[in-house]
Amino acid sequence: MNLSQRLAVAGAAVVGCTSGAQAQSPACFSGSIRPQCSGFILFEGSAVISRGGGEHTSTTVVPIPPGNGGPITLVNHFHDLPSFYSGALGYVRVVGTRSAIGAVAELGFSNTSDLGNAHRVALTARARRQFTNLALDVGAGPVGVQVFEARNGSCCTDRTIAYGATAETAVMYRGYLGLTAGADFINGAGRSSGAVHAGVRVGSYGAIAAAIATAAIGAVGFWGLSHSD
Repeated sequence: MNLSQRLAVAGAAVVGCTSGAQAQSPACFSGSIRPQCSGFILFEGSAVISRGGGEHTSTTVVPIPPGNGGPITLVNHFHDLPSFYSGALGYVRVVGTRSAIGAVAELGFSNTSDLGNAHRVALTARARRQFTNLALDVGAGPVGVQVFEARNGSCCTDRTIAYGATAETAVMYRGYLGLTAGADFINGAGRSSGAVHAGVRVGSYGAIAAAIATAAIGAVGFWGLSHSD
């Protein structure tokens, strides 16, 4: 092989390596695990129904003079682990032809209590296994949940944080839409609670579409209330 041929081969190798490096994205946003992606940004939204956790009742007698209607009894019902909506953001790195691992942070809220919204925060390790267009996600990690605690001799309640662990799994179609199920166990406010939950999850562009639709519905509802007689 003469010098010109050697230079041609070396140039082709450099071009091939450069084009291969340019073809791989460090952070894809959708689709199945594939060689073009070294990792995936996870943007998700979930709506789940929870069962368990125990229903609690807070009963308080407010002392009002008899001439003003007498004492009032306030009864509130609440769950430590109610149904909730959540949003999550994370990243998984591809570690094989069909596997990826990473972490996800989740923020959720519930308004199923008589006492108002309750929030939850979870940080889970996430593993994904790809099966053609379906992906199996498994995650587990610590969770913090707001729970309500009645004040003795008062009309009101306190909010405190109960800490514990959460575990979940989900089956997703190309990261866009799927089903999720999991379990939580927490301890706080002098009691322990456990519950299982199941629901739907949207991801990637599906989560963006759901967020836009939710914002639009909220804006229309706010406009209607502000312009009502």
